[in-house]
Amino acid sequence: MTSFKPIPILSGAMAQSILASWKSKKDKQYQFLHDVKWHLVKTKGGVSLLSALSNVTNPKGILILLHGWEGSIDSSYMVRTTRHFLAKGFSVYRLNLRDHGGTHHLNEGIFNGSLLQETYEAVYSLAQLNETNQPIYLAGFSLGANFVLRIAKKSSLAKKADKIPNLKHCFSISPPLDPMAATLKMDSHPVLRDYFLKAWISSLRKKEKLFPHLYKFPNFKKYKTVMQLTETMILDYSEFLSVKDYFQTYTLSKDFFEKIKIPVTILTSEDDPVIPVEDFYQIKSQPYVDVVIESKGGHCGFIEDKDRTSFYWRLMTRKMN
Repeated sequence: MTSFKPIPILSGAMAQSILASWKSKKDKQYQFLHDVKWHLVKTKGGVSLLSALSNVTNPKGILILLHGWEGSIDSSYMVRTTRHFLAKGFSVYRLNLRDHGGTHHLNEGIFNGSLLQETYEAVYSLAQLNETNQPIYLAGFSLGANFVLRIAKKSSLAKKADKIPNLKHCFSISPPLDPMAATLKMDSHPVLRDYFLKAWISSLRKKEKLFPHLYKFPNFKKYKTVMQLTETMILDYSEFLSVKDYFQTYTLSKDFFEKIKIPVTILTSEDDPVIPVEDFYQIKSQPYVDVVIESKGGHCGFIEDKDRTSFYWRLMTRKMN
C-alpha cells in the first residue's frame, strides 16, 4: 500500500527530485546554521573529514546525516532534515564526505564511492563524542544512503570495540544498490547527466588547482557522459584495474543484507529517475531490514506539500521514538 501521497502538482518524479535539492532563501537563513560546532575528524589513515554539529539541550538522541554525491552538509535535504529533527529534540551532525562542501583541500586523494573505511571511522568518531550515551541514528541520501548500508553491515560484523557505539537505527533514502546501473540510468536522462557531469568536473578542477603537482586532468570538454569520465578517472587515478572492479566495491547484492544486525529502513520509489527499482524487490525478507518502496517520490524527494515537508521525516520519527 502506498503511504506517500504528495499533492498532485508535486507528484512528478523530476519535480520531486529537484525540490529535494533546490536551495531556497530559507535554507540559507535558519539560525541553527550560524550556531554550529565544527568537528574535523581525522582517521587512522590520515584522512580529514569535516562535520557540523547542531545541538539541543537534553537531546532524545543524536542523528548523523550523510549527503549524496556532489551534495554537501549545506544541501537542502540535509538542512531541512536537520531543522526538523532539532525541533523534535535531537542533536544533529552533518558530515561532509571527502571533496564535498568545499573540503577539497583537506586531503590529497580524490573521492570515490569505494571509500568506506574513512567514512566508517568518521561516523564512529562522531558517535564516540556522545558523552551521555544517547542513542545514535544514522541517515543517508543517495550515495550517502549506500554508505549507510555498508556502515550498518560493517558495524554488525565488527568486534565489540570497533562497533559504532549506541547505533540504534539506520535510514537509507534512495540508495543505489547497483552503482553501475545507476550511472547508466543517470546518463540516459539529459538533465541529470549534465547536472552531475558539470558538478563533478567543477570538483575535479578544484582538486587540480589545489594539488597541481599530483593532478593534470585531460580536457573535460570531450566527456559527454558521467560513465565516460568515470572510466578515465578510475583507470588513471585509482588502484582499480577496471570500472567494473571499482563499481563492485559498493554494489549491494541481494545477499549483502543477510548479515546486517542493526535495524535498517530503506526507502525508495518506483519512479526514481536515477536508481533502478528492480533490485529492491530482490532483497530477501530480513529481521533487521525494512524495505519501503513507494510508487512516487523521485530521487531523495518524497516531498508532500508546498512547504517541502518530507515523508521520510515521519517514517524516521516513528522509528526513532
